[in-house]
Amino acid sequence: MVIVLSQTEIPSTNHRDLEEELVAILLMKDGLEVSIIGDIRTITPESTDALCLEGIRGDMLFVSWYPPKEAGELLNDAGIVGRFDDSPPPAVLPIASPGHYDPLQRRIECLDLSQFDRPIDARRVILKSLAEIKKATDSTKSPAPQSPAKSFDTPSIKPMPKRQLDTPTNDPLDSLLDAFEDMDL
Repeated sequence: MVIVLSQTEIPSTNHRDLEEELVAILLMKDGLEVSIIGDIRTITPESTDALCLEGIRGDMLFVSWYPPKEAGELLNDAGIVGRFDDSPPPAVLPIASPGHYDPLQRRIECLDLSQFDRPIDARRVILKSLAEIKKATDSTKSPAPQSPAKSFDTPSIKPMPKRQLDTPTNDPLDSLLDAFEDMDL
Protein backbone atom coordinates (compact mmCIF):
# COMPACT_ATOMS: atom_id res chain seq x y z
CA MET A 1 0.00 0.00 0.00
CA VAL A 2 1.24 3.44 -0.93
CA ILE A 3 1.04 6.33 1.53
CA VAL A 4 0.23 9.69 -0.07
CA LEU A 5 0.77 12.87 1.94
CA SER A 6 -1.14 15.93 0.78
CA GLN A 7 0.78 18.96 2.01
CA THR A 8 -1.12 21.92 3.42
CA GLU A 9 -1.33 25.28 1.72
CA ILE A 10 -1.73 26.98 5.11
CA PRO A 11 1.43 28.95 5.92
CA SER A 12 2.13 27.19 9.21
CA THR A 13 5.55 26.07 10.34
CA ASN A 14 3.92 23.59 12.75
CA HIS A 15 2.09 21.88 9.88
CA ARG A 16 5.17 21.84 7.64
CA ASP A 17 7.39 20.50 10.41
CA LEU A 18 4.93 17.73 11.23
CA GLU A 19 4.70 16.77 7.52
CA GLU A 20 8.49 16.73 7.07
CA GLU A 21 9.16 14.74 10.24
CA LEU A 22 6.39 12.26 9.45
CA VAL A 23 7.74 11.58 5.96
CA ALA A 24 11.26 11.21 7.33
CA ILE A 25 10.35 8.69 10.01
CA LEU A 26 8.13 6.70 7.63
CA LEU A 27 10.83 6.46 4.99
CA MET A 28 13.79 5.86 7.28
CA LYS A 29 12.42 3.54 9.90
CA ASP A 30 9.74 1.62 8.05
CA GLY A 31 10.89 1.56 4.42
CA LEU A 32 7.40 2.42 3.21
CA GLU A 33 6.56 3.98 -0.13
CA VAL A 34 5.52 7.58 0.46
CA SER A 35 4.42 10.06 -2.22
CA ILE A 36 4.05 13.77 -1.54
CA ILE A 37 1.58 15.96 -3.41
CA GLY A 38 0.24 19.48 -3.01
CA ASP A 39 -2.90 20.40 -1.12
CA ILE A 40 -5.74 18.22 -2.42
CA ARG A 41 -8.05 21.24 -2.42
CA THR A 42 -5.93 22.89 -5.16
CA ILE A 43 -5.47 19.80 -7.37
CA THR A 44 -7.24 19.74 -10.71
CA PRO A 45 -7.84 16.61 -12.80
CA GLU A 46 -5.19 17.76 -15.31
CA SER A 47 -2.44 18.49 -12.76
CA THR A 48 0.69 16.43 -12.25
CA ASP A 49 -0.43 15.65 -8.69
CA ALA A 50 -3.63 14.10 -10.09
CA LEU A 51 -1.54 12.10 -12.57
CA CYS A 52 0.61 10.89 -9.68
CA LEU A 53 -2.50 9.71 -7.80
CA GLU A 54 -3.96 8.07 -10.90
CA GLY A 55 -0.68 6.22 -11.43
CA ILE A 56 -0.92 4.48 -8.07
CA ARG A 57 -2.22 0.99 -8.69
CA GLY A 58 -3.62 -0.69 -5.67
CA ASP A 59 -4.73 0.49 -2.28
CA MET A 60 -3.71 3.87 -0.93
CA LEU A 61 -3.54 5.52 2.47
CA PHE A 62 -4.26 9.20 1.85
CA VAL A 63 -2.95 11.50 4.60
CA SER A 64 -4.10 15.13 4.57
CA TRP A 65 -5.27 17.95 6.81
CA TYR A 66 -8.92 17.25 6.01
CA PRO A 67 -11.45 14.94 7.70
CA PRO A 68 -11.80 11.60 5.84
CA LYS A 69 -15.17 12.41 4.29
CA GLU A 70 -14.02 15.80 2.98
CA ALA A 71 -10.74 14.31 1.73
CA GLY A 72 -12.69 11.66 -0.20
CA GLU A 73 -14.88 14.34 -1.78
CA LEU A 74 -11.81 16.38 -2.74
CA LEU A 75 -10.21 13.29 -4.30
CA ASN A 76 -13.39 12.67 -6.28
CA ASP A 77 -13.35 16.31 -7.43
CA ALA A 78 -9.77 15.81 -8.64
CA GLY A 79 -10.91 12.81 -10.69
CA ILE A 80 -9.35 10.11 -8.48
CA VAL A 81 -11.33 6.89 -8.65
CA GLY A 82 -11.53 4.37 -5.84
CA ARG A 83 -13.61 3.04 -2.96
CA PHE A 84 -13.63 5.34 0.06
CA ASP A 85 -15.47 3.01 2.43
CA ASP A 86 -15.20 -0.58 3.60
CA SER A 87 -17.64 -1.90 1.03
CA PRO A 88 -16.41 -4.83 -1.04
CA PRO A 89 -15.35 -4.16 -4.62
CA PRO A 90 -18.03 -4.49 -7.27
CA ALA A 91 -18.35 -8.02 -8.61
CA VAL A 92 -18.89 -7.11 -12.26
CA LEU A 93 -16.99 -4.22 -13.73
CA PRO A 94 -18.24 -3.48 -17.22
CA ILE A 95 -15.57 -0.89 -18.01
CA ALA A 96 -12.59 -3.10 -17.22
CA SER A 97 -11.27 -5.42 -19.85
CA PRO A 98 -9.40 -8.59 -18.85
CA GLY A 99 -5.78 -7.97 -17.93
CA HIS A 100 -6.19 -4.23 -17.34
CA TYR A 101 -6.06 -2.48 -13.99
CA ASP A 102 -9.43 -1.25 -12.71
CA PRO A 103 -9.22 1.70 -10.29
CA LEU A 104 -12.68 0.90 -8.91
CA GLN A 105 -11.00 -2.04 -7.16
CA ARG A 106 -8.66 0.35 -5.35
CA ARG A 107 -9.39 1.05 -1.70
CA ILE A 108 -8.54 4.54 -0.45
CA GLU A 109 -8.28 5.13 3.28
CA CYS A 110 -8.13 8.76 4.42
CA LEU A 111 -6.36 9.97 7.55
CA ASP A 112 -6.70 13.45 9.06
CA LEU A 113 -3.35 14.87 10.24
CA SER A 114 -5.01 17.60 12.29
CA GLN A 115 -5.77 15.06 15.02
CA PHE A 116 -2.06 14.59 15.80
CA ASP A 117 0.33 16.80 17.73
CA ARG A 118 3.47 14.79 17.04
CA PRO A 119 4.60 12.89 13.94
CA ILE A 120 5.34 9.75 15.98
CA ASP A 121 1.64 9.56 16.95
CA ALA A 122 0.62 9.81 13.30
CA ARG A 123 3.18 7.12 12.44
CA ARG A 124 1.67 4.74 15.00
CA VAL A 125 -1.83 5.21 13.60
CA ILE A 126 -0.57 4.84 10.01
CA LEU A 127 1.25 1.59 10.79
CA LYS A 128 -1.77 0.27 12.68
CA SER A 129 -4.06 1.17 9.77
CA LEU A 130 -1.72 -0.50 7.29
CA ALA A 131 -1.62 -3.67 9.39
CA GLU A 132 -5.42 -3.76 9.67
CA ILE A 133 -5.88 -3.17 5.95
CA LYS A 134 -3.34 -5.88 5.11
CA LYS A 135 -5.04 -8.30 7.48
CA ALA A 136 -8.49 -7.52 6.03
CA THR A 137 -7.19 -7.83 2.47
CA ASP A 138 -5.44 -11.13 3.17
CA SER A 139 -8.53 -12.62 4.79
CA THR A 140 -10.86 -11.61 1.95
CA LYS A 141 -8.57 -12.86 -0.79
CA SER A 142 -9.20 -16.40 -1.79
CA PRO A 143 -7.42 -18.10 -4.63
CA ALA A 144 -9.53 -17.82 -7.74
CA PRO A 145 -10.22 -21.16 -9.35
CA GLN A 146 -8.51 -21.51 -12.68
CA SER A 147 -10.60 -22.70 -15.56
CA PRO A 148 -9.11 -25.64 -17.41
CA ALA A 149 -9.18 -23.68 -20.64
CA LYS A 150 -6.88 -20.99 -19.25
CA SER A 151 -3.21 -21.76 -19.46
CA PHE A 152 -0.86 -20.86 -16.63
CA ASP A 153 1.63 -19.59 -19.19
CA THR A 154 -0.56 -16.73 -20.38
CA PRO A 155 -0.01 -13.59 -18.33
CA SER A 156 -3.05 -12.01 -16.71
CA ILE A 157 -1.72 -8.53 -17.40
CA LYS A 158 -0.57 -7.34 -20.78
CA PRO A 159 3.19 -6.81 -20.84
CA MET A 160 4.61 -3.34 -21.26
CA PRO A 161 5.77 -2.70 -24.83
CA LYS A 162 9.52 -2.67 -25.39
CA ARG A 163 11.29 0.57 -26.06
CA GLN A 164 12.32 1.26 -29.59
CA LEU A 165 15.99 0.77 -30.23
CA ASP A 166 17.98 3.50 -31.91
CA THR A 167 18.12 2.76 -35.60
CA PRO A 168 21.01 4.06 -37.63
CA THR A 169 20.13 6.83 -40.02
CA ASN A 170 21.67 7.78 -43.31
CA ASP A 171 21.61 11.46 -42.45
CA PRO A 172 25.17 12.85 -42.72
CA LEU A 173 24.55 15.40 -39.92
CA ASP A 174 23.44 12.64 -37.52
CA SER A 175 26.50 10.60 -38.46
CA LEU A 176 28.76 13.59 -37.80
CA LEU A 177 27.13 14.22 -34.40
CA ASP A 178 27.50 10.54 -33.51
CA ALA A 179 31.19 10.71 -34.47
CA PHE A 180 31.70 13.74 -32.20
CA GLU A 181 29.97 11.95 -29.31
CA ASP A 182 32.25 8.95 -29.72
CA MET A 183 35.41 11.06 -29.68
CA ASP A 184 37.35 11.36 -26.43
CA LEU A 185 38.29 15.02 -26.27
